[in-house]
Amino acid sequence: MVLKKSRAKLKLGEKTVREIYEGPDAIERTMASQIEGIRAAARAAAVRHPTRVFFMGSGTSYHAGVIGSCALSRFTDILALPVQASEFPHSVANSIRPGDLMVAYSQSGESTDTIEALRAAKSKGAYVIGITNTPGSTLTLESNQSLVTQAGVEESVCATKTFEAQLAVTIALTALTAESTGHLSKESAGVILKSIGEVPSLIRAKLGGWNKSTNSIAMKLRKVHDVFILGSGIGYGVALEAGLKLKEASLTHSEAFSIAEFRHGPQSLVTKGVAVLVIAPELGKPFEFSERLVRELKEKKATLISIVEESRGYPKRTVDYELQVPSLGPVVDPMLQIVPVQLLAYNFAVSRKINPDSPRHLTKVVRVG
Repeated sequence: MVLKKSRAKLKLGEKTVREIYEGPDAIERTMASQIEGIRAAARAAAVRHPTRVFFMGSGTSYHAGVIGSCALSRFTDILALPVQASEFPHSVANSIRPGDLMVAYSQSGESTDTIEALRAAKSKGAYVIGITNTPGSTLTLESNQSLVTQAGVEESVCATKTFEAQLAVTIALTALTAESTGHLSKESAGVILKSIGEVPSLIRAKLGGWNKSTNSIAMKLRKVHDVFILGSGIGYGVALEAGLKLKEASLTHSEAFSIAEFRHGPQSLVTKGVAVLVIAPELGKPFEFSERLVRELKEKKATLISIVEESRGYPKRTVDYELQVPSLGPVVDPMLQIVPVQLLAYNFAVSRKINPDSPRHLTKVVRVG
């Protein structure tokens, strides 16, 4: 007699795809519960008249900091730098001084490198704003002020909805800090907040189509094992996260570069059988430069995928696959661009019969020492 299993076997990536679809809810809950805390953190930062802000984290959290540093640099003349938590002791630790601001990210709130860097910065007088998804964590207890995203429990090792929630807090924090320091008008900051509020409904409307398109791309390219991801400006942070997602979810060798930097050596590796994913930059010189590069890469027989805002794109026959996203402006667009990236990584994994929920050799919380 064969006993039936008490519960159905989970499908490959079931947790990952479910949590991607939960992203819009995570954004809405986070903004509803944290907006007053974000305003308070921005005012506390402005009182200190910071001239330097360090966005510090590891992995996906570091990539949120890359996007945050670009946003703050766009809004203000404050020096804003992303720093990998593990490299903090070797790069900026000795230069930290009173008046500096640190935005520290850790989804678990317990990542060893991040906590050690936070403590070192505080010991030298920096003011620390912690962003985490875990209330009561070490990061919340030891930051001067903490903002707790409301993504809910994330079971998949691959961060998806937590990254979306981090971006919502980050972009709102940079806009309100710029307002509090006099760099951005109240009206302009309000436009940014309104745009963040529009993101969830736009994602919900596009999720089904993006999932279908990325599944088709993944099935056609499932034998591709080398992918380069290119971005520029704030889109470079999206490219970094795309590279990480493809690595950890689908075990694909993937590397991210800024669009211009790619010409300084890496493009020599582009041949037939190599895929290139381009996060299209905003219109103007950055887009024109990317358009020229796309043409060159097509001549080298690369398979080209683009993520580009609706109503524009690269010339026909230069890109093999195009994923269109709505646009709410350059600073908010990463919140939209990252979702088809997450779905592409998920579908790549499933097409190769790899479980993205539990990538090999990886854990949800990284503790060292």
